[in-house]
Amino acid sequence: MQRRSRDQRTSTTPQSRPLRHPRLPRTRGIDRTPGLFRQDEPKRHTRTEARTPHRRTQRRNLRRNRTRRGRHQRIASGGGAVSAKKEAGPGRGVCAGIKVLELGSGAAGPVATKYLAEHGADVIRIESAKRPDFLRILFLTPDSKHGVDGSPMFILLNPNKRSVALNMKHPDGVALAKRLALEWADVVCENFAPGPMTRFGMDYETLVAEKPDLVMVSGCLFGQTGPNRSYPGFGAQGSALSGFNHLTGWPDRASAGPSGTITDSLAPRYVALAMVAALLEHRRTGEGQYVDVSQIETAVYSTSEVQVRYSASGEVVTRDGNRSEQAAPHGSYPCSGKDRWLAIAVWNDDDWERLREEMGRPEWSDDPAYATNAGRLAAGDTLDEAISSWTREHDAHELMNRLQSVGLEACVCQEFGEIVGDPQLAHRQHWVRVEHSNVGSLLTERSGFRLSETDGELRTAGPNLGEHTDAILSRCLGLELEEIERLRVDEVLI
Repeated sequence: MQRRSRDQRTSTTPQSRPLRHPRLPRTRGIDRTPGLFRQDEPKRHTRTEARTPHRRTQRRNLRRNRTRRGRHQRIASGGGAVSAKKEAGPGRGVCAGIKVLELGSGAAGPVATKYLAEHGADVIRIESAKRPDFLRILFLTPDSKHGVDGSPMFILLNPNKRSVALNMKHPDGVALAKRLALEWADVVCENFAPGPMTRFGMDYETLVAEKPDLVMVSGCLFGQTGPNRSYPGFGAQGSALSGFNHLTGWPDRASAGPSGTITDSLAPRYVALAMVAALLEHRRTGEGQYVDVSQIETAVYSTSEVQVRYSASGEVVTRDGNRSEQAAPHGSYPCSGKDRWLAIAVWNDDDWERLREEMGRPEWSDDPAYATNAGRLAAGDTLDEAISSWTREHDAHELMNRLQSVGLEACVCQEFGEIVGDPQLAHRQHWVRVEHSNVGSLLTERSGFRLSETDGELRTAGPNLGEHTDAILSRCLGLELEEIERLRVDEVLI
């Protein structure tokens, strides 16, 4: 992180200087609601003052939990999913009051800000039909009924957010984007490779000259420095370059690579954490920060064990299917039905004896080589074949429950239809049903953690492109309706 103090000549309250443009009107009626992380926030309640609300919250949660019992049984048809409310923008939660301006595309940036949006932050995305987010056109065909506003992938990754359409190839569009960054936002978050933000005049050095206490986060593939900084790659390249592909697959075959794009999934967690840390520091000291996140570095950091082993001994850990270096049997075994599998892990000799008992102590398991963990590791292929011949005769879920009941680690390899109907996820209300004006009803998912007193919520599906343009320009920047219409005629708002 780079730190930049606000101008010492300013008052004790952090302020910014508004950007002026000869063709845009001066600001009127700007939304200046203090954000959660600003220094002028009212003091929180003391612990003593908060006790009574805390007890009320506990009683309310108990009543709420009683009404939820049994809902998980209806999740497969959507009946157990929580229905979202219908208002984008600021919400409730620990991030309520934070204003995030988002530029970029794909998953890495939007997923990071989704954490904040779910917990109350007001996230505004700058987009343009001149060059739409590639997730909006991921499955676009000439027959697509709703065009860029019909992509489920985009809709599900951007709940609770607002969208403003600004033509960033037009100087007035850039001027409006700058005003949102300098006058409205608490933090600017972008995930372009180095280059576009500089061409817009919205790189950190340019913006911080206007707003000394600026908080800004960049999260591209390679980061903002180094010989490969300008390479505009995607998560698939990040998975390969960070070593995940080398670790995934079988030793006698080419690397398979993990399903999905690892860096697009890992990096947003680091971006969100760093963003909130920078905002907390701004609240404490009034100083700005520039956060530079490299998606590849976050992935390398996540393979710390193999990196340490190489550092210590020069060992290069490679792929070995589903097996473990420490114990056997350990793998995914076929069950009855089409493409049904059960993951089983046997960690010690006691586990092995329990598995033998459940298998009916077949004659082949009496082999002395299987009596020790070392012997089972050495006989991995033969052992896996023998266990597979037994698991093929059983239903995956029934066998999972049977093995778990005697203390063995066993889990069904669920396909995605089963995940949607999983009773554990339903109990925790992981799935939330949202309504989109074009696509209709969709199940989206929460981020996986819950806060006891100020939990977040998913209220709306991802926005249509430019859906909130007029409201944002009038309420956040104070533009009159006549000026907004002129900008639309001039193809600035497209």
